[in-house]
Order: sequence, then structure tokens, then C-alpha cells
Amino acid sequence: MIFAIGIGFSLLCLAIFGAAAFFLAKGLARAFAAVSHRWIGYHPPALALRFASWACALFVLILAPMTGCSHLQVSFYRQAIPPQFESLEVLHHDEVSGFREGCGFAIFRLSDKNLARLRSDGLTHLETARLGRDGKPYNQYKPWNATPAPMDELLFRGASCINEPPELLNQAQRAAYKEGAFFTTGDEKDLVVVPALGILIYSFNG
Repeated sequence: MIFAIGIGFSLLCLAIFGAAAFFLAKGLARAFAAVSHRWIGYHPPALALRFASWACALFVLILAPMTGCSHLQVSFYRQAIPPQFESLEVLHHDEVSGFREGCGFAIFRLSDKNLARLRSDGLTHLETARLGRDGKPYNQYKPWNATPAPMDELLFRGASCINEPPELLNQAQRAAYKEGAFFTTGDEKDLVVVPALGILIYSFNG
């Protein structure tokens, strides 16, 4: 029964995708023909026009959901980070998702304002930064600590599921076991701030 429902849903999605691709390709073909005729006075061959429009339609239909999912994923990460860290610009993120759970990380660039406060106030600036932007108990964190972190501290927990972590993450991992950085942990997640690199790393596994 479940298998049959899965097959039916897959066929429905395929039909919707095919219909969307058809109408988008048809519209693009007309647009290409109109533009080429208006600006260069040329009528492209029907076969070339059809091929180009279908290629563009498939590219748009595949790329748009991927871009939307990436943007949505980053917004979830931002909601898990305390609002004391403002103007977070994402530098890199990677994740592996399962049916119910996943793991991964996101690297954010700290604002100049945050960096100035961290360098002048250190842990004092982080005392109240213990609840994510969404205010949910799941995104509650323990009190912040200064590095070096104990070797048994579970930091960067989501990095283990990524095949090729970026060099910036490797630098942050090395910095976490020296002086000059800060960290906190929560339910299935952790935050590491490295002022020397100007970054905050959000990592999760669960």
C-alpha cells in the first residue's frame, strides 16, 4: 500500500514537472523568436529554438528549487543563533539530511560591531547570548566558555558527516583548542566564535 502511494506520488510530481517544463519551454521559445527577430532580424531554425528553450526551461526548473532550499536552510540556521549576533552573512554551509534528522554546519561572518565587542568585552558580551532568534527552548544554549576547549567537548559535531570541509572550518577547529575563541553547546548543536577569523560556526547533528 505504502509502495503504491509512493509510486503514485512520484508519477504526480513527474507529471507536474513535465507540464511546467512544457509551458515554460513554449513561452521561452516564443520569447527567443521575438527577441531574435526584433533585434537582429533573424529567425532561428525551429529545431534549434526548441532545443534551446527546453534546455533553459529544465535549467530553471532544476536550479530554482535548489536555490530556494539553500536559502531556506540558511534561514533556519540564523533562527538558531542568538540575536546578539546581528547582520550574519553566510560564507559557507553544507548539510546531509535524512528522513527525520540531519547534520551539517554553517559559517557566518561576524559584523564589525560584534568583533569590536568580543575583543573588548570577551565573555561578558556573550553572557546573554544563550537563546536563538526564534526563542524556542530547543535553541537554548549553555553558558559560553573561552577556549581552549577540553578535548572531550563535543564541538563541530556536524562536520564529521561532510566529506570535504572547507579550509576555513579546519582553521576554526584548530583555533578552538587554543586561546582566543569562545564556544557553547546546546541540544544537538554547538556554536563556536573565532574573533581572529571573524567568524561564527553553527554546527548540528540530530
